Amino acid sequence: MDLFDTNTTFERQLFAKAARNRIPLYGVLELLPLCNLNCDMCYVHLSKQEMQSQGRLRSLDEWISLAKQMKDAGTLFLLLTGGEPLLFPQFKELYCALKDMGMILTLNTNGTLINEEWAEFFTKNKPRRINITLYGSKNETYENLCHMKDGFDKTIRGIELLKKYEIDVKINGSLVKKNFHDRMEIIDIGEKYDIPVRIDTYMYPSVRERTTPFNFHERLNPEVAAKARVEILHREMGDELFEQYAKQTIYLAEHTEEGDACPGHMTCRAGQSSFVVNWQGMIRSCVVLDQPSYDAFDTTDDFMTLWNKIVRETEEIKTSVECNQCKLRHVCNTCAAAAVAECGDFEGVSKYLCEYTKETVRNLKEFY
Repeated sequence: MDLFDTNTTFERQLFAKAARNRIPLYGVLELLPLCNLNCDMCYVHLSKQEMQSQGRLRSLDEWISLAKQMKDAGTLFLLLTGGEPLLFPQFKELYCALKDMGMILTLNTNGTLINEEWAEFFTKNKPRRINITLYGSKNETYENLCHMKDGFDKTIRGIELLKKYEIDVKINGSLVKKNFHDRMEIIDIGEKYDIPVRIDTYMYPSVRERTTPFNFHERLNPEVAAKARVEILHREMGDELFEQYAKQTIYLAEHTEEGDACPGHMTCRAGQSSFVVNWQGMIRSCVVLDQPSYDAFDTTDDFMTLWNKIVRETEEIKTSVECNQCKLRHVCNTCAAAAVAECGDFEGVSKYLCEYTKETVRNLKEFY
């Protein structure tokens, strides 16, 4: 699960070098599991009572102390997320401390809490970017999916304020059954405000749904999700760029030879140049995986020691032989995290992703 968009050649080169040398260049800090929305498909959100039964929030001093070790280990980019990170006590103090260390900061937020005060704060302390998840194009969708009656109005207000104060904004979308019909209107909103939009049509199953058939999930059936993926990419990319993408994807699908009959391995940045520290203080390679995992606030080992453990154990993870042999492997979204989320096993084969990939290729061919 790659959460960082490297938009420049320099950044791509930087990440490639960090991966080769196993430098923890990029980190995700999940500050808390609390949120003022209660989205049906969320796999992070806990109530305050649920959170207290599972641990406690880490203090400002704890995060700052850890961040200093991250900096010494080579971390430059940080994504602050949650839950809703703006709900973290002393968020502004933590944000400014990280920025003073030279960290390049990105923020994931639902945008509903952003008011004049927040917008003024961010214009004085500019982030690299603020990613706002737009869950629909109307209040009705927010009420049905996120259980906030005026959530859309609040989010748009936040977007408008950030644009007013010249903060770089990106709109993210998570497509499920209850906001399916809003998908093109979300892109319209991005165009209205001159903001890039990225809508995900593949969703991990939420924790409470992982033992049920995907027909009963909040996420779309794979056939519908794949068709929506092609429609959305066409709209996001425009005709010329989308045609290139379609040609390349179809070529890979039709000309990739069968792979070796051996397990695959993780190929993303997780455990190579990126890491996650969750709200309980556990350092991991990926936001979805719960192993390998170490307590980053345990003073027995410093951050670099724990990072090296994460690197070694991530390298040992083996993925499915079947997936490694599949001719569609280069156009498939499957990975170790998806296998665990879908099947409970690193070497699992997700029926959902198999259908999603086949339908994506079929729809691209239909487009041609």
